[in-house]
Amino acid sequence: MDNVRGLFLATYEEGQLTYRGGVGTGFTDKTRREVWEVLQLIQTDEQPPVVGMPRPEMRAARWVAPRLLAEVEYTEITPDGVLRHPSFKGLREDKPALEVHLEGRPNG
Repeated sequence: MDNVRGLFLATYEEGQLTYRGGVGTGFTDKTRREVWEVLQLIQTDEQPPVVGMPRPEMRAARWVAPRLLAEVEYTEITPDGVLRHPSFKGLREDKPALEVHLEGRPNG
């Protein structure tokens, strides 16, 4: 495989990675290849604990160190905290991953 099919998303909430769903749309062929190249640099066999991630997704995931930020647009957040209709907009490098949390929900 030489590109990304989609990404599983998580945010840090109270110091723990919390599952937010997956995003598979919004990528161009070029961004899929670019993201794949970046993911190869931080790939790991170590599976971090992710609160709320369903078992099928855990088995399907290829793990990377949780330090990349993906900007996504979405229509809403479900009651269980999963993003509905997320669309990938790009990778961000303007803040540390530990500072990212759901909008309107403080991290702490």
